[in-house]
Amino acid sequence: MRRITFISILILMVSCLLFGQTASKNYILYVPGAKKADPKADIEANGFKAGDSFNKHFSFVYGKDKKVKAIKVDTTDGVNDYFTIPLSGSEKMVTLIFKAKGAKDPDKGTPFGVLWAGWQKGNYTALLRHNHSNQIKGSTGQTNIKPDDIVSDWHEFRLVFNIEADGKAMTATAFVDGKERHKTANYVKELTEWGGAGNFLAVGENDGSTNGFARYLYFLVVKDEDVSKKSLADLSKTVNFDLTVIPELVSDKDPASKKPANKPATINMTAADASSKDEKYVDPAFIDKGIIDLAKLPYSKNAAQKVNAKPVLPDVKKINALIVDATGANGAYKTIASAIEAAKSGSVIFIKAGMYQEKLKITKENISLLGESPANTIIYGYESDTGGIDGNILVDVSYNGGSFNAENITFYNKGAEWNKTWGSSERRSITLCTRNVHNAYIKNCVFLGQQDTMYLRSGRQYFENCYIEGEVDFICGGATVLFNNCHIHSLFYANGGYIAAAAPVDTNGKSFENGYVFKACLFTTDPKMNSAKPIFLGRGAWKGGSTGTGQAKVVIISSLLEGKYAEAGWTDWDNVDTAAKQFFREYKNTGASSIKMASETRLFLKAGEFKKNFETTEKILGFTPKMPY
Repeated sequence: MRRITFISILILMVSCLLFGQTASKNYILYVPGAKKADPKADIEANGFKAGDSFNKHFSFVYGKDKKVKAIKVDTTDGVNDYFTIPLSGSEKMVTLIFKAKGAKDPDKGTPFGVLWAGWQKGNYTALLRHNHSNQIKGSTGQTNIKPDDIVSDWHEFRLVFNIEADGKAMTATAFVDGKERHKTANYVKELTEWGGAGNFLAVGENDGSTNGFARYLYFLVVKDEDVSKKSLADLSKTVNFDLTVIPELVSDKDPASKKPANKPATINMTAADASSKDEKYVDPAFIDKGIIDLAKLPYSKNAAQKVNAKPVLPDVKKINALIVDATGANGAYKTIASAIEAAKSGSVIFIKAGMYQEKLKITKENISLLGESPANTIIYGYESDTGGIDGNILVDVSYNGGSFNAENITFYNKGAEWNKTWGSSERRSITLCTRNVHNAYIKNCVFLGQQDTMYLRSGRQYFENCYIEGEVDFICGGATVLFNNCHIHSLFYANGGYIAAAAPVDTNGKSFENGYVFKACLFTTDPKMNSAKPIFLGRGAWKGGSTGTGQAKVVIISSLLEGKYAEAGWTDWDNVDTAAKQFFREYKNTGASSIKMASETRLFLKAGEFKKNFETTEKILGFTPKMPY
């Protein structure tokens, strides 16, 4: 009897070593198509949970033998989707392992997101994700993967989530092919960005700033066991499934281009122009008869509260202004570009009412652009779909000093809206870029963009009674700029947003490096932001926005902060360029989101600092703004 028992035990031990212990409670393996012929039914048969739209975004991929070999996620329609893997809630460590192959956007060459996974433990969350900028981001920080390509071939991904001793703080580490690519700091965040409190892993694509596309051969969850030193071959024995094999897939194609052969003939887009799938497509931001209702702006439908639709104009004959009129009447220049080409340094160019679909590069110094009204004098374009930030600029003013002035003009970069019609996630839409402009006066102008609306790279500039709208980093760069009595509006963006992405100050004028100063301004947000993530007043420093090496600086003075802003006010650019290292200050602001005396994370400007550096325009900029007419 003892001999039989010993042989039985020996056989069982050998079987476990050779064929794996599939019944281990610490291992959860999902092999696509192993249980059901329908993706949603198959996922749910594994004990996972999926939403109603699952089969719209997840599908099986087959091999030559017509058997399921992988599951594919495709959220290039811009709609996020994911499934959840239930956990007990007692776990202290969870590892998610999968083999995946992604793809690149055929129109832009940037990668689609290849991973998004989050651990929800009770009321606390940890997250790792890969985006179209080829970065892996976590609950804190981000790591650039460039120049490595982790999407064009098969790679092994291991995402390791740990709970710290306090039972709340989490770390999350992403390994690609055994190499650590990103690790978050100890992080505590209550509640979640997905699904509510609970105990589960969420897997799929739920990053509002990118689209996902990838094939996955399997998903393996390992609970409360350190498998960092175990190879896929070792783990294969444990789960009784070969995790190393890469099958040959058939009828599996990367996403095709969604971009029409040509851009729209006119920037007000019709269905034919936009190649929209909806034959009844109507441009939601159509400008009727070349007139913008400043009480209901084209895209945001917001009211521009600080600008004047009927400004008092100087006598253009007395100031000897060059005339621009799109009709060419009375010998006027038909385009702004042709007038600039003909102008001498110091010229004033008067722009009559009209829609000027131009991309301007202004290098002639001491030029002033004077419009009839921001309601009807519109520089209008769609430069947003290629070239990074320097290729997405509507009006680029690049000097080696000198002055630039603009008054009574709307700068409207339509690019982000245009891109949405063919599925691009690119939102950069720079309306105005200023480089080394050391004496600028911008008055009564409207700037309509989305991401990076204002790229104020270097120099010193003064904005007065202007309206600026955007969502992410929409006032960015390393210039010293005073915004006086301006209206700053944050568009709806599900992931929250950032107003200022200040860079280390880069003015080439060492006496005046005060960064972005907002004085007596109105800050508003889209009402829908009440149900989204909060907006930060700024983040930084953005090291790519200047050649400076000091602090990024943003100061908000005597302003009204309405709408929904993050309680902390400011946030980090990444783990290195943190908000704590920058000069982010607030002084005598009012409104529901203004700084409170008890706040520990939002800093007051000291009275002495205000008096020394920020009390007057001249102290901030070093010059007195004045129009040359």
